[in-house]
Amino acid sequence: MDKIYGYGLLFGLLIITILVAGCSSDSTDTPPSTTVPATLAGVKFVAGDIIAKTDSGNENQLYLITKYDAATEKYTRAWIYRNTDGSWGHLIDSRTEQASRMLVEKAYPVKVAHVTVSSIPVVTPTVAPAATITYIGSSPVVQSISPTSGVKDGSVTVTITGKNFLTGATPTLLQPGAAMVTGSATSVSSTSITTTFNLFGKDSGKYNVRVANPDGRSDTLQNAFTIGAASPVLSSIYPNTAALNETVESFTLTGQNFATESGVKVTFMLGSAEIDCSSAHALSSAKITCGPVKFAKSLNSAQTGVWDIKVLNIGQQSVTASQKFTLTNATRIAD
Repeated sequence: MDKIYGYGLLFGLLIITILVAGCSSDSTDTPPSTTVPATLAGVKFVAGDIIAKTDSGNENQLYLITKYDAATEKYTRAWIYRNTDGSWGHLIDSRTEQASRMLVEKAYPVKVAHVTVSSIPVVTPTVAPAATITYIGSSPVVQSISPTSGVKDGSVTVTITGKNFLTGATPTLLQPGAAMVTGSATSVSSTSITTTFNLFGKDSGKYNVRVANPDGRSDTLQNAFTIGAASPVLSSIYPNTAALNETVESFTLTGQNFATESGVKVTFMLGSAEIDCSSAHALSSAKITCGPVKFAKSLNSAQTGVWDIKVLNIGQQSVTASQKFTLTNATRIAD
């Protein structure tokens, strides 16, 4: 009898242990995680997001994301405008444009609002009849600007050429979503305007150039001016001379503002002849190495004389250096 009782007690303890283990297992189970498709992972914006360069939210027009295509990694966007009560918003037409995800998320990193795209109406602006104005002479025409670029956070004096400029004309740089840049210390003739633009705190990129006459008439040259990184400056090159038909294994260039990320290109220039210095590499913002280069007339139109050196920051700006490289007559091998 004692033995039967013992078996029964052991069996009961086994049942209790199994039940407790089962309950413990159930209580610690976690729900399966939701996997984000790899093509959408990290995407910053979705359809309906209104995006801006800063979080001030004071603009009257901003970009509205209408779609994201994971296959091409491009956003489709349109301009959205504020309603009269200050809310977002409405479109003035049905036009859209595509832009790469990298460009959009870098240039417009802030989401200021979200709307339902299908609920945004297209409202064609109504223009009140303007009072009849009699103008004297022709409207201004902007033909060119020189230089065509300036360094971010610097200042640049430019000359805008065209015709029909009037005394008191106002030159400006314009970019959608950015503050207008107005020229100062402006000198105006009928065909030329000289002005200085202060680029401190301005965004990099393409800008439109507009000239407005005092009578209200204006003209705009699209994407004519670029604000960008500082141009490279070349201080020296070593060696700075070689003989015709000689191969120089390596050149060392020193200076400032060399692009270490996007890369650089070094070119020797004399008249229409150009010789690339192979394997150019910016070791730092102040030092470049490149080479080898063989200077041979039959190979790359090499000729004796004093050559200019151009350093190009790829994707940015370039400079033709004041430093020179001299190629002398060969002393050993005739070409």
